[in-house]
Amino acid sequence: MVRKLPYLVLFYSLNFCCYAQESIVNCTDSTFCVPGVIGLPRSKGIVIKREIVRDYSISSKSDEYGNSKAELRRNRRWEFKLRAPIIMKDGFKMAAGIKYFVEEHNFEDAENLEYPFYKNLENRSLRSIRGEIFMVKPTKTNRFYLLRLSGGLNGDYGSDSFAKHEFFKFSVSPLIGWKKNDYVSYAFGVAFSYNFGRRSIAPIIAYNKSFNNQWGVEMILPAEAKLRYSTLNQKNFFYLKSELNGSNYSVRLDDNQKELLYLNKSEVRFLLCWEREIHDWLWFGIESGLRSNINFDLSSEVGFNADTVIENKLNAAMVYNVSIFVVPPRRLLK
Repeated sequence: MVRKLPYLVLFYSLNFCCYAQESIVNCTDSTFCVPGVIGLPRSKGIVIKREIVRDYSISSKSDEYGNSKAELRRNRRWEFKLRAPIIMKDGFKMAAGIKYFVEEHNFEDAENLEYPFYKNLENRSLRSIRGEIFMVKPTKTNRFYLLRLSGGLNGDYGSDSFAKHEFFKFSVSPLIGWKKNDYVSYAFGVAFSYNFGRRSIAPIIAYNKSFNNQWGVEMILPAEAKLRYSTLNQKNFFYLKSELNGSNYSVRLDDNQKELLYLNKSEVRFLLCWEREIHDWLWFGIESGLRSNINFDLSSEVGFNADTVIENKLNAAMVYNVSIFVVPPRRLLK
């Protein structure tokens, strides 16, 4: 029993988000209603992901730095995520998480690059480390409340030339929702975030609907929409999805630069995904699809009204990623 204790502690900690998704047959006065619906997979507590985008071009225009073009061999990215509970009560749940990723860009003929922005991308990785807090407030009616807070460092924050607060970014998303029945839930809210590459405020519509135990749709608009299919034993999940990804990095073009610039990155992806159980609590996932760039500009400030220093255009490219992740074991959910 002593040998099993560390594993039980780990799986108990990973159980938070999946517990919030377990189906509740009736949202009566004696039952707390939660936002999950039948058919959703168990939530991911630990995720390690490797991603690559290959063979695409970039063209740049700037009054200050001039114009240029180049070819990229690949854009590689490592990602690590961890989530664990803080509070687990019937009337209130809270979880905390950490997310770290690092991505690098590799150009063709890198040793002959002259354009400052391209040299910066080749020589410096784009990194992000963020902390997150998730709160769920069920009620004894069919209503629930959600809140997500996130904050961290984005960009070349290892530099000693700038204070760490200049790399800090945060986001907040409050929502109010209703669970119509075991197969349908929806919510409305607002997001202060960088999903469009620049700091912005946008409405959110979340909608989960399961047509049966195998087919369903999951939406968090405008960020993501998924069509879901699972085998009867729920050991295989298949997704057809589109997603909007965005981030904002504080960067510098050279060591003598006195002020930071801001890389506004946003893109839309169209993906096919397969997730497969290896063991009860251990899974892997594979994704492949098309990435289409929306924004990859450098600006002097954050926000939609900021002046663009370098306007960049990337052509569409194929994206591939593979992940391995840990979910709560089934026996802890019974």
